[in-house]
Amino acid sequence: MNLQDIKPSFLLNTVVFKGVKPEQLELLLKHLRAVVRTYEPGEIILCAGDKAHQFGIVISGAIHVEGSDSQGNISVMGAFNTGETFGEAYAALGNVPLLTSVVATEKSDILLLDVRQITTRTCDICGGVDIITRNLMASIARKNIMLSRRIQDAAPKSIRGKLMAYLNTRSQATGSSEFDIPYNRQQLADYLGVDRSALSAVISSLSKEGVFEVKRSHFKLL
Repeated sequence: MNLQDIKPSFLLNTVVFKGVKPEQLELLLKHLRAVVRTYEPGEIILCAGDKAHQFGIVISGAIHVEGSDSQGNISVMGAFNTGETFGEAYAALGNVPLLTSVVATEKSDILLLDVRQITTRTCDICGGVDIITRNLMASIARKNIMLSRRIQDAAPKSIRGKLMAYLNTRSQATGSSEFDIPYNRQQLADYLGVDRSALSAVISSLSKEGVFEVKRSHFKLL
């Protein structure tokens, strides 16, 4: 995919460009040194330990934020899908090594933008730059709230408690008792920091108890 292939209407509905005037979009993309790159499943977009000045928008596909311990065990820290933004906090800091990696979970087209250009102003797009700056600040704040929710999800000691805390968080976030989660069983186990087999047993037990209905990654709280 090329930059020209992305529909302006799509970008103007993303968190980053929301509120930007359509006639300013092309100039802003050029100003932010926008580039589109395609990643295959399992390919690393941002690598832990590196420093990044770019943040990304998922144009198509899906990505995970992953951490690993000293034994190489992978832990899923978050998932982002089409239209969502990632890496903005590290890009804003610039000189802080990434603690996690960003990995494509399926073939994905990613729009990368250079955050350093936000501090460089030109009169014809300064209003657009101001809007993007405010949008990024709001996005970083939302990510902090997401991190707080993840800490709450992991706080219960039992697998049952962790799972129900996570499902309740997802229900609140979607505003519905019926929703999809962005993880398969192994990824959900990694996210909650529990054993996959034990998690599957708990899911089966809670389903039989009538706590929820589940089909793969689709849950309905009862």
